[in-house]
Amino acid sequence: MYLNILFILSCIPIITIFPAIAALFGVVRKWRRTKEVAVFSQYKEMFIENWKQSYLVGVVYTIIGTFLILDLLFLQQMNVPYKMFIQAAVLFVSLIVGLSFLSIYPLMVNMNTSFKHLCINSLKVGIYKIHLSIICMIILSAWTILSLRFSFLIFFFFFSVSAYLIYWIADLKFKHLIPKKESANQLNNRSA
Repeated sequence: MYLNILFILSCIPIITIFPAIAALFGVVRKWRRTKEVAVFSQYKEMFIENWKQSYLVGVVYTIIGTFLILDLLFLQQMNVPYKMFIQAAVLFVSLIVGLSFLSIYPLMVNMNTSFKHLCINSLKVGIYKIHLSIICMIILSAWTILSLRFSFLIFFFFFSVSAYLIYWIADLKFKHLIPKKESANQLNNRSA
């Protein structure tokens, strides 16, 4: 509950949304690893540590998402012979971008890497065991509908529970994708 409220408060100045998402996932990562965490200090640390990269990720994915939505809206207005195939291609690209987006913030707080490698790895993690990613999307959709129906859930639980679910699924994939020795080194690098 405290983490959710902290996240909402740090998103009030809209310019801080992307670092707030990274900080949210950083705290969730710490919960998964140690079971105990000083929420405010960990949140602040991850907010500052991931400031630059989270902005880059957020802006790039926002531009791509906006472009894809505008493409779909534009395609609905057009009357072209291959409209159905073009829409299917845009929807497929949207799915791939969505799968990548589900993994990018958990990866960001899990390892230090360049923006290029972060994007490539998030795509790999999103596609790896795709059934888990699709289950995650379905559960998130149901959780969103439930939270919109009972609005108190948004303020007290929605974002922290969503981040925990996404990180939990991503963590299941990390255990298979990242060799144990490399994972231990990255964990040590992140905690240093």
